[in-house]
This record gives sequence, structure tokens and C-alpha cells, in this order.
Amino acid sequence: MIKVPKLFLTMFLLFAFVSCDDSDEKPVDNPPLTEAAAEAGLTTLLSAVDAVPGLGATLQSQTAITVFAPSNAAFEAALDAFGADDLGQLVKKIGGEENLQTVLGFHVVPAVAFSRDLAPSNTFTTLAGQDLTVNVNGSAVTVTDAMGNTANVIAADVAIDNGVVHVIDGVLLPELDRPTIVEAATEAQLTVLLDAVNAAGLGQTLLDAEAVTVFAPTNGAFAALLAELNLNSLQELVDAVGLEGVQKVLGFHVVPAVAFSFDLKEGSQVVPTLSGESLTVVRTGSDVTVTDVNGNTYRVVAADVAVDNGVVHVVEGVLLPTL
Repeated sequence: MIKVPKLFLTMFLLFAFVSCDDSDEKPVDNPPLTEAAAEAGLTTLLSAVDAVPGLGATLQSQTAITVFAPSNAAFEAALDAFGADDLGQLVKKIGGEENLQTVLGFHVVPAVAFSRDLAPSNTFTTLAGQDLTVNVNGSAVTVTDAMGNTANVIAADVAIDNGVVHVIDGVLLPELDRPTIVEAATEAQLTVLLDAVNAAGLGQTLLDAEAVTVFAPTNGAFAALLAELNLNSLQELVDAVGLEGVQKVLGFHVVPAVAFSFDLKEGSQVVPTLSGESLTVVRTGSDVTVTDVNGNTYRVVAADVAVDNGVVHVVEGVLLPTL
């Protein structure tokens, strides 16, 4: 028998133990969020993140996040629900880039929560500043948004370098901040239109309407109308046509339905207005014109301003009904 020196044997066993110790292995390098999303085929989500400048970098800079990531099919369902053909149209319908950022931030919790960390019922405050609810029932995990809509987690616990991703089958909707018609007109500096609405007492009527499309004349449009009628002020116009006449003129600019420019069919269409008479609207590609009952045609110079009960299109002329 060969005798092995005791010191050598001890060193050999110590080396073998250290070599087999899992704690000495290098930690797994988890991918960043964008790489994990690309690997999972979440192309629409990545396009949405890219549509908000700096959002990708903001998410990557977070020290700890849990992302409820909608699948491509989830975005397709959202497009159908909003009547949008693509992501660009969806962004316009929800009120622009700022609201898109709110929607995306509503899918991100600033803490790491793997499925094993979840209680049966959980309420998380998201990066959008609004809460969502996560429920666990056995192996099923659901997420409920601010509107009460529920999405299912269809792929859980995808580890990323600063947290975890759970893929869901729905787009979660927070409460969105869209201006009223009055606020949008104020922002666009349509001061003469606002004065006319106030003079006619129609402000609350427009605010209370369930669904409207407003063709809003510019200040220059009103100035051109006054010059054509040899009038010097809005008050002179009110005096000339009467209060009911002003109400009819303004009502002729409002369609009782929501129609973004891309909702319009190509070519000509006749649409009813609140005045009881119809406008002719023509879409040619991305260009839209509106023609009144007298045959006057004006261009839409700023389209698709989303408001809380519809949409506003700014036009270069005042549309006139039968007076």
C-alpha cells in the first residue's frame, strides 16, 4: 500500500471541495429588458417604447422593476378596441405621446416581484403613479387595470438584469388625461371661437356631449368672415344673425360622432351636424377638406386633436349653414 502524506491528502480534499462548491460559480448574466422583449418576440411593445423618446433608457436605469409586458396579440386587440390600424393611430386616439408614456409606465412596477413572491391579492403602484391589482389563484396570475379590465399572465418569471418580466395577454389601461374641448381650444389659441361659444351659451353643451367631432375655425377664419360681411367684431356678427343664428353656425361645426382623420373613408362623405344640416367631408390621402351648404370649401389645417369626448380638427374657414 502506498502511503499518502497527511498534509498532501488534506490539501487535495480541500481543493476538490472548493472546486465543486456552487457558490464559487459565476452568476448568470440576465439580459436587459429590451433584449428579453426581443427574444420573446414582443415587437409591438418595443416599437411602443421606442415611440417615447428616452423611455427605454429610463426603464433600464431603474434599479428594480417588474414589467407586465403585453404580447403582440394583446396590442392587436387594443388596436381593434380603439378602431386603430396601427400604433401611430392608437397613440393619436389615446391623446398623444404623453399618454402613451402613461400607458407604458402603468405596466411597470418599481420593485422586483417574481410569481413566487406574490400574495393571493396584491396592489402595486406603477411608474405611472396609478395602482394595478395582481391576483394569484393556484398557478394562474391575473392583472387588473384602472378600468377594471383583467389580463392573464401567460409567461411568468423572465429574469432581466434589473428585475423580472411577466408576459400578459392584454394591454392595461390607466386613467388617461385628455383635455376638454374648451381646454384644447384654449391651448390652440382659438380665442374667437371660444368667445363665440360663450356668447351662444354652448360651452356646457359641448362639454356634456357624449361623442363629438368639432371642426374648429381659426381666428383668421373668423376675421375673414367678418371682413366679407363688412363687420368689425364678433358682437356685430351676433347682432346681425341673432343668437339663434350664431348657435346654428356653431352647431354646424359639430358632428355627433367621433371621427379621426384616418377613420374617414377615402373620397367624399356627407355627415350630419348638430345644426340639423349636413357637411361634405372629403379625404384625399392625409388631406381633409370640409364643404358647407353654400359650396364653400376649407382645408383641415391641424387634424386629430383628441379630447375627452371626441376629437377636434382645426379648419381655415367658418362653415355656414342655411341662415
